Amino acid sequence: MPDTLAVIAGKLSAKAIRLIGAGLGSNVPGRVSRAVSPMVLSNLSKQARNGVLCVSGTNGKSTTSGFVSSVLHKAGLKIAHNKQGANLVTGITASLIDAARWDGKLDVDYCLFETDEAALPLVAKEVKISTVVVTNLFRDQLDRFGELDTTASLINKGIAVNKSLAILNADDPNVAQLAPDSQRLFYGVENISEWPMDAQGGTKAAANEPAAGVQELAYCVKCGSEYSYTQTFYGQLGHYTCHSCGNSRPKPDVFASNICVGATGSTFDLQYKDQAFSVKILLPGLFNVYNALAAAALSLSLGLSEDSIKQGLEGHRTLFGRSERWQINGKSALIQLIKNPAGASQAVRAAVNDPSARILVAINDNYADGRDVSWLWDSEFELMGSHAKTVWVSGIRAYDMALRLKYTGIPSANIKVMPSLEEALATALAETSEHETLWILPTYTCLLELQRIAKTMGSSLSGT
Repeated sequence: MPDTLAVIAGKLSAKAIRLIGAGLGSNVPGRVSRAVSPMVLSNLSKQARNGVLCVSGTNGKSTTSGFVSSVLHKAGLKIAHNKQGANLVTGITASLIDAARWDGKLDVDYCLFETDEAALPLVAKEVKISTVVVTNLFRDQLDRFGELDTTASLINKGIAVNKSLAILNADDPNVAQLAPDSQRLFYGVENISEWPMDAQGGTKAAANEPAAGVQELAYCVKCGSEYSYTQTFYGQLGHYTCHSCGNSRPKPDVFASNICVGATGSTFDLQYKDQAFSVKILLPGLFNVYNALAAAALSLSLGLSEDSIKQGLEGHRTLFGRSERWQINGKSALIQLIKNPAGASQAVRAAVNDPSARILVAINDNYADGRDVSWLWDSEFELMGSHAKTVWVSGIRAYDMALRLKYTGIPSANIKVMPSLEEALATALAETSEHETLWILPTYTCLLELQRIAKTMGSSLSGT
């Protein structure tokens, strides 16, 4: 009975929030339900017939879980998924409240949770997690997480609680060393056949040329010696070996090869044991190849069919603000959330590799964004140095962003500062031709503001 009351209370609060236009009801219903029944998350999740799947890590959680969701649906499976990206305990609870019937029954095969790194141990105490996928570990919101070893420790705790299967990125030495006492399955990139045209409009890059990125870890996690790389893809992701102690990249169980990275999508060959097939995804950048590969590794571990995996990966378009394409007032826009050096660098690389790109960067420093904006100086905005078109900057820290861009070599006359995001968006759209794409790179609370602006313009973003 308490759980039924908790579900009813949560559903009513969600309806009220949406009715008055106060948001999507992606967090508060979870708080309300937990106040009525503190065990509601635990009890609802136990009803999933095949178990609970979690995706965690610094970048790519939403997109990876979106790929997984698409594959599961193609396989004919029912899921409960926090697809709006509310990835703390209250948001995860709210997603189950939304999926449950009014009588508290949950008719799903899997629960699929995108899970904040710090929240993973808390969720694991209430939910029996069968599998945890870890995408990557980069510096992110240092004012909240601290350094990488703290984040790694939190994820280790979350995996250990239920002795979950750990699906790990073999190319990230921060991730590959996780969960040494658990069952592990590794995924990774073997080789890249082709990069897109470089930022200066030059020729196609040679196979396996390193992608620019901020290296987060250059030293062995076991002995402290410097890693040697035979291939680097971005950040610290690549093929690495410590010549002092022999610690090296584990051989991936699931891997992508012959990757052709494009500005609007990528192709690659996927292999696992005796299964091999080609995949084409419609999201830009190498980082989205990694997201698709992580989702494929999870799907293969569940024994899903090649057809379901291929159709699910190829059919997935976007989630809220993650390489999301938006048609507004007859113009084309693409929204890519940025929040840390590694993610921002990859988003900027994807934007400048699109010859039709116009660029709007929107930076806030609210709590949900992280108060410390020093990450702007660690991000490779230098890639925009040769961008000859106007760049609009907006948000609370618009002037900080403008200063950062000035140091990339962009002429001051080409940097337009408009702290009002609504004004900046209107101006940028007006100056974007029908043959161009406005790339919008917002921090999280700017993304939420875009969501609000879209509704005033008679439009909507994914998941709203």
